[in-house]
Amino acid sequence: MDEALVAYNAGRVDGAAGYRDPQIAEDPEFGADYRVGLLDGRIAAFHLIAEIRKLLGVEGSMYDGPDET
Repeated sequence: MDEALVAYNAGRVDGAAGYRDPQIAEDPEFGADYRVGLLDGRIAAFHLIAEIRKLLGVEGSMYDGPDET
């Protein structure tokens, strides 16, 4: 059980960082736990970015056009 939690947490950290470790993800014993954590980390990062955009008052795409210089 402890190893499954470690794999989940590693996936959550990697997901939040936007990284996926294919070796851990394909592990037959703990890969599924890692992938669930990976998805949870990506969702957490998405919500964080959405909250920052809300605080800054950003609406629509930030990539509609070139940067103004």
